Amino acid sequence: MAYREGDNSLQNFTRYERDVLKLAADGFMDEEIADELSISERTVKEIHVNLMRRWKVHNISSAIDYALRSGLITIFEILESRFRERKREVN
Repeated sequence: MAYREGDNSLQNFTRYERDVLKLAADGFMDEEIADELSISERTVKEIHVNLMRRWKVHNISSAIDYALRSGLITIFEILESRFRERKREVN
């Protein structure tokens, strides 16, 4: 699905949706995302399904691609979460 200016599917993008996509883009598995965000794994899966339906894509990789192309998440946000995690591991 190509991003279109003024696309209604970009409205109401929640913080949890953004955080789940950023962590998924960084390679986190559903269980790890749930632990990181203190939500259930079922909630993570529901967020994936809701975004895929909303954006008419067939897998989470396509949803991540769509979010990156539309500017909903950036590569810098993804890298930032990676560095934050590494810093936590060191301390």
